[in-house]
Parts: sequence; structure tokens; C-alpha cells
Amino acid sequence: MTTGPDNREVVVLLHSLGTDRRLWHPQATALSGRYRVITPDSRGHGDTAWRGPLRLSDWVTDLHAELAPVSRKVHLVGLSMGGVQAVAYAERHPDRVCSLVLANTFAGLAPEIADRRMEAISRALPEQGMAGYAETYLKETLTRPLASADRAMLYDAIASVSPEAYLASAEATFRVDNTSRLTGIDVPTLVLAGADDNKTPLPLLRELEQGIHGATLRVIPRAGHLSNIENPEAFTEALTTFFAAIGGERHMRKEPAL
Repeated sequence: MTTGPDNREVVVLLHSLGTDRRLWHPQATALSGRYRVITPDSRGHGDTAWRGPLRLSDWVTDLHAELAPVSRKVHLVGLSMGGVQAVAYAERHPDRVCSLVLANTFAGLAPEIADRRMEAISRALPEQGMAGYAETYLKETLTRPLASADRAMLYDAIASVSPEAYLASAEATFRVDNTSRLTGIDVPTLVLAGADDNKTPLPLLRELEQGIHGATLRVIPRAGHLSNIENPEAFTEALTTFFAAIGGERHMRKEPAL
């Protein structure tokens, strides 16, 4: 989904595992008065059909196709799985990105942690079904009560993903190793951590901060893993402050010489 006229700076928001573009409704609403906002659904999520199998490069290809009509460089924002996708895209297509925001995500997980997460999901989905798993996920992930409409939206998004799409997306996310890609990123980068995030704790975010030249780290208070919807005001303020500090020249896309 895209909101805002073509002549504005562009913000692209990439959602987390199991959710969809609706995750970003607080930011899309707040930013649409100043920016052109694009909120794509990852394959197999929301309104996007599932096409397996899945590799990290497939996400990069999908996003590049989504952004093909966009004439400007973009502010690329990714949360959790979306952050994994954003790092890979920014490293592969540096000419399309003017800034990067990585929220509640990681460059890579230790193999034993990835194994535990995949084992837990592989057991839970057949036992609970996606509807039961959605409820379990929210109970384990949210650190504070949400508005009933927001919680219902998250539940519906997760429950609507097929088990095949969820498992493949989780595998691609948790088995990723973006560490070597970090040194190839040369745009202003903001790393956002949730103060109460028990899924991507602060040391994982510090690895991103330290691995990307010039990156800065900011902690969102009173927020867990889905920090953009648990404390949307603080999250949005962090984005707008960061974007405002970036010079306008970075937004113009340079076409290759013929």
C-alpha cells in the first residue's frame, strides 16, 4: 500500500514475521502528511500470495520490484524480519536507499538459538494451528496491553498466514547471517531497541550499531519486540527526528551514466 504524492520523500516500512502492513498503521498515519509511505506485505503475509521455497535473495527481489516505479531513494525501515530484509536490500542496492532504520532485529543468531526457535515453532504450529499459535505468540511477545483493535489486528494477521509460509519465513529469518553485509552499508543508519524486548535483546542491536559505520542506537522505552505499536509515539518521534537530520541531497536517485 502507498500513501502520499510522488514528489515527497519516500519511507518504506517492512513488517515483522507473521504480521503484515497493518502493523505500521500508527507510523503510516503519522508520516503520510509529510512523506510518501509504502508498506508492502512480505510474500505469504497479508494480501501477498505464498510462493515457496524462500531465500533471503527472494525478499530482496520482491522489494526491488516493489520499488521499481519509485524515482527517489528511500528511507528503508524494517522491524524484526523486516530488518533482516532491509539490511540485505540496502547492501545489495545501495543506490536505492538514503537511510536505514533497523528495529528489534539482528544480523544473525547463534545456531543453537535459531535451532531452539525453529524447534518450538515446528512443534507449536501442528499442535495449535495458526489461530492458537497467534494467541500464544501475542501472549509471549507483547509487554503491555494494546488497544483491542490493535491486538485483534495482530491476531488476525498471524492467524491468516499459512503454516508453510510462516515456517519458511521463520527459517529464512532465524538462519540468516547478515554480519558480512553490515560493512557494505554506507548510509545513515538508526538502530532501535525495545527496552523490554525479550526476543531481540539489546546485545543483538549493539552488534548492528557496531557493525555499520556511523550507526546510532536508540532505545524505545515502555516497548517490547513490536516496539512501533507498543509505544508508537516514541517510535514515530525517533523516525521523524532521524529523517529530519538527513540532508535532502541523499534522496535524489542517480541514474547510471549511459
